[in-house]
Amino acid sequence: MKNLMIKSINKTYKKGAVKANIDITTTFFSGEIVALVGHNGAGKTTLLNQIIGNAKPDSGDIVYQGKSFVTNSKFARANISMMPQFYAPLNGVTLTQSIKSVLQIRGVKSKDIDYYSSRIIKELDIEKYKDISGDKLSGGLQRLTSFAMAVAKPSHIILLDEPTNDVDPVRRKLIWRHLRKLAEKGHVVVIVTHNLLEVEQYADRFLMFEQGKLIKDSATGTNKAFSHTLIVDTDDIELLTSDDLPLYRQKKYNKEDGQFIFTLSLNQVNNATNWLVKMIEEGKITGYRLSPSSLEVSYGGNDDE
Repeated sequence: MKNLMIKSINKTYKKGAVKANIDITTTFFSGEIVALVGHNGAGKTTLLNQIIGNAKPDSGDIVYQGKSFVTNSKFARANISMMPQFYAPLNGVTLTQSIKSVLQIRGVKSKDIDYYSSRIIKELDIEKYKDISGDKLSGGLQRLTSFAMAVAKPSHIILLDEPTNDVDPVRRKLIWRHLRKLAEKGHVVVIVTHNLLEVEQYADRFLMFEQGKLIKDSATGTNKAFSHTLIVDTDDIELLTSDDLPLYRQKKYNKEDGQFIFTLSLNQVNNATNWLVKMIEEGKITGYRLSPSSLEVSYGGNDDE
């Protein structure tokens, strides 16, 4: 298997004042879509830049097929297709020309360039825009063009920084569908995104970053298997701060919405349900919602007082 191994990567900026990545260790497996999630500045894009060689780690290593990307950035770029966070410069060239130029740079034979460019344009449903200059395309179409440039004939490792930003809902699904096809062919697919619903629906695994640290590495759906979220509507603040409350309070009381949010382990659900019935019968709770925990709960972090 052609897996990509990240070994104790550390990266700082501004003479060590900003710790962008702190002892990051993980493996990206062939055939798997992995999403990097976390707040802005958490270290996601920095990790991608180190993998492809745009930035060099202060310590640690990035290994693929027994070779180091850190000491051999040329080898890294030969094995990686990357879509950056910002739009590719498209002024003065059409959507089709942009894709064909990348295929040419990647060494695709001239007789095959039309085939690969036409195929990805059709798959993303952007055929009617193929001859329009890039600077006249909307932000979403520029994003789609950049995505097409990265995946028309990709390397084994595919890195994508927020590929669905500004893209319409229909074509977002087409992007993820194409990434699934690439994963099924054995590619390593790593995607930075803030769209947690898409992560839960389409990714196989997520890595959660916070202030440069990798704080969670988990298969999508793991939260739903082991925890539940309870949202309680009430105007009685004292009720939900009492010592005998049989719940763990994850987030502070939202005065505007009149809500408390709790995270429950599976063995807490039964007690919480009994408590809910009692409070409803006494008229102390106006409404509630109990459901498997989503990735968004973890992403929000703990806001305990």
